Amino acid sequence: MDSKRKKFRDDWMMKIALREEEVMDLLGFSKSTMGRLRRSGEIPHSKVGGSYFYLPKALKKMLKEKMVKPTRDDS
Repeated sequence: MDSKRKKFRDDWMMKIALREEEVMDLLGFSKSTMGRLRRSGEIPHSKVGGSYFYLPKALKKMLKEKMVKPTRDDS
């Protein structure tokens, strides 16, 4: 991982809100995945003008809720 991306990952929780492009870079999601998550209500967002914004706390909560618990077969 390059240093620019590492710094971004280290600093992302300090921001009030992340732009869609930042979330895509951080999580490796495509634009179509972001659209699907918004439409399905799986990812809370705000729209200001033509830009989408996401709260870091809400992203962390979404990821935690989607966490797959290991089963005996996974070990």
